[in-house]
Amino acid sequence: MLNEMNHFVNWMRRRNPTAHTWRDYSCDLRHFVTAVGDRLPNQITFHDVDQFVTAQVGAGYKASTINRRLAAIQSLYAFLADEDQSLVCPVLPRRHYLRQRKGLPRPVPEADLHAFFEVIEGKRDLAMFLLMLRCGLRLAEVAGLQLRDLYLRESPPRLLVLGKNSKERTAYLSVQVAQALRNYLAVRPTVASEFVFLSYQEDGLSTTAIHKRLLKYREAAGVYFTAHQLRHTFANDLVGHDVPVTTVQALLGHAWMTTTQTYVAANNRQVQKDFYGAVGELEGWE
Repeated sequence: MLNEMNHFVNWMRRRNPTAHTWRDYSCDLRHFVTAVGDRLPNQITFHDVDQFVTAQVGAGYKASTINRRLAAIQSLYAFLADEDQSLVCPVLPRRHYLRQRKGLPRPVPEADLHAFFEVIEGKRDLAMFLLMLRCGLRLAEVAGLQLRDLYLRESPPRLLVLGKNSKERTAYLSVQVAQALRNYLAVRPTVASEFVFLSYQEDGLSTTAIHKRLLKYREAAGVYFTAHQLRHTFANDLVGHDVPVTTVQALLGHAWMTTTQTYVAANNRQVQKDFYGAVGELEGWE
């Protein structure tokens, strides 16, 4: 099983070397191989997957994590089936996938944002976190941003973002973000690296390094939120100002409209209007 797994992961890496997907799949599949043993793929049954899921639940992993690992197993077997069409995937979706809690996206409270940005040090870090908050960039998208992706001299200024599944999208820059980027680029060292945001080694910052910066400022400000919640805040602000959901979808780079519609569910102006309109007319509710 390890040989087949490594063959699959290496194929994924060759297919898209700039993405982190191959690393995620490698980690998830190693969990599975550790649980079922290094056996041939055709020797593994759905009973082995039963035991794997039970062990994962017992270890305290979330349903979303377990389901992601099951999806990685299915992808592995789909890859192997190209060479052996008799191979049957042991993952049975209706039997093995766990029901996930469907929570609404939570934006960062305004007071927490003010506290966080007040303690940020340096023009680089300010530009990075503003890109997440005002353009909806994912942490990995900020890390992967390159100089050739910037179009600051255009009107309006914009940048190209390489998102999930190597899908590019355009992110437009507000005056605040464009100025923050220009201020950083004015002091950015002139080096060979094409990455916009540089480490002290004068090469691109890793996602881990950016996350550590988030943790540092979060602790200094006495607040708690994730990097992805900055993206949630961006989407929530747009929906709250009646930006069409199709526009929000394009700006976030969502492949599916249903993903974007969760922000509408979290901030539905019509539901608010209907509720408070009724409250005003119901006796004793005000």
